[in-house]
Amino acid sequence: MRCPYCGRNSERSTYCTNCGRDLRIPPSQQPVAGQQPPQGYPTSAPRQQPPYQQPRPVPPASGYPTHAAPPPPQAHRTRQPEAPPPPRPPAPAPPAPEAPAPFPPHTLEHLHALEAGALAYTILDTTTDNERKKTTRITYPKSVAWQQVATLLKAFKETQEEPYETIVIQGYLPSDPGLYSFTNGQLVFDRNVRLGGQTLNRYQIETGNGFEVDSVRIVLSEE
Repeated sequence: MRCPYCGRNSERSTYCTNCGRDLRIPPSQQPVAGQQPPQGYPTSAPRQQPPYQQPRPVPPASGYPTHAAPPPPQAHRTRQPEAPPPPRPPAPAPPAPEAPAPFPPHTLEHLHALEAGALAYTILDTTTDNERKKTTRITYPKSVAWQQVATLLKAFKETQEEPYETIVIQGYLPSDPGLYSFTNGQLVFDRNVRLGGQTLNRYQIETGNGFEVDSVRIVLSEE
């Protein structure tokens, strides 16, 4: 039979397995709530739920492969741009050619010996001043001091004329041929210069633009 109180009981039970009532006593004779049941009657205690326990993982059966958990995803890293390679040092300049004679020259013989190392030049223009002064402007590649002297001397010998008392050869770099002052050396030849009681020819030669720290100034005379 079913319990008339909770409705959950088997037919063969004497006491309700859920609420503990005696099914042999009619409901009208059951003790009122709050009263102690007669001695000999079992009291029902509230059922306590067991604490929740997390189920344990079941180990795999032998003979089956186990699969390891995938590793956690790695944080995305931003790739840093590579630094540019350091600039290459400039190639060392080739060594300057040696002068064919002592430099700076101390004699006219040394001066004329330098002409063997003269460079090719191009005449830009020539101006005269009442047949007393002649100025010739030439251009040729940048070179060391002794090569400037040699090239100016070669241009002087190839362009000199007797009537002029002063002959000026001005050298210019190919990159700036339009300047008013020389940039690649200058040679000034004065004829019949009086020095004391003598009459001499004088060479005055400067390298570069005449104001550089490494400029060379040469003054030589001949009878």
